[in-house]
Amino acid sequence: MKMNFVTIIVKDMEESLRFYTEIIRFNVVKSFSPQQGVNIAFLKGKDGGMVELIEYENKPDDSQRSTKSIVSIGISVDNLDKEIKNLEEKDIKIKQGPIEVPSGEKFIFIEDPNGVEIELIEGFEI
Repeated sequence: MKMNFVTIIVKDMEESLRFYTEIIRFNVVKSFSPQQGVNIAFLKGKDGGMVELIEYENKPDDSQRSTKSIVSIGISVDNLDKEIKNLEEKDIKIKQGPIEVPSGEKFIFIEDPNGVEIELIEGFEI
């Protein structure tokens, strides 16, 4: 099996697209509306990893439900210090880090506009 994409239900498609294209630098490869009030966009990273964003325009208010995401997305970067500078220039708050582990990886955590945790990690090899 091969994982193709991670799906995230978003509050605001435009805001989420800006985040994933400008901050994470993914490219929109497909977007469509399968039915009225539902918008879907697929974005792809340079390594082929994909994220599917789904917006339900007429979704009932679920403000009483926890908005903390249980999804975390790990994204490899070539130069974490450069990414941190880019985030600072775009007023994106770093939630945790930078952290360096004994095996050499360095990483930080940020959040997308929906509360999804994004880990930017340098030196991660499998």
